[in-house]
Amino acid sequence: MIYSRGKRAAAVLLAAVMILGTGFTSFAQGWKQDHLGWWYENADGSYPINTWYEDEDGSWYFFNEQGYMISNCYRLIDGSFYAFGNDGKWNGCIFSDIYPGVWTGNNYSNDWSGLHLNVPENFRRTTAMDSGRLGESNNFVEFVLWTPDGTGSGIELEYLDAYNFSKGAETSLDSIVTLRGLRLILEGYTIDEITEVSLGGKSYAKLSANLEGVLKQDLYCRKVGTHYFECISAIYEPFSEPYIQMLLAGIY
Repeated sequence: MIYSRGKRAAAVLLAAVMILGTGFTSFAQGWKQDHLGWWYENADGSYPINTWYEDEDGSWYFFNEQGYMISNCYRLIDGSFYAFGNDGKWNGCIFSDIYPGVWTGNNYSNDWSGLHLNVPENFRRTTAMDSGRLGESNNFVEFVLWTPDGTGSGIELEYLDAYNFSKGAETSLDSIVTLRGLRLILEGYTIDEITEVSLGGKSYAKLSANLEGVLKQDLYCRKVGTHYFECISAIYEPFSEPYIQMLLAGIY
């Protein structure tokens, strides 16, 4: 009889637990996705908003004001720009004391660097974010302008941080140009000349190279800000050179 009463008590207790249990929701912790993007759900159903998150493998992500993971972009966080790849991972790059320019129609203007550019009609503009490869770059890439002839020729504007080099802020312009030249040589280019030229009234070091006469590359560099180098890279087939000159002529 005592055993029987114990069984009945256990059954009543189990039923009560089952009834009460229906008032609680269990959340599966982890990454979730919908048509708007990815987010990370905590065990209690909450999720990080406008903050960092470190994954189990040590990768860092950042979630926006709606709680979605940002990706393939530069994000201004606490006064510095952070670069996030197509997979949402922070690529380890931080860009401080840098200020991107602003586009108004076909006009680019950057009062911080002093670079201003009027782009002719029919040139196509893309950003680093459009490439899907932002996470691979250690430099701050602002944009690429493509010539209208469909050859894949164009110019790219990027900023190199002197602190990524051994001498830091003391890194010289000559060092930057020399390193770029060595990289081009490794890629099979022949260095034609290194000169000083003026674009829009500003002095640039210019490196010219060619790849077996079928592809040309010109690099224009100058120091801007406290520790950055503004570099305009022109990569083009020889018969596209007039379009490249049109773009460079628009700098003021």
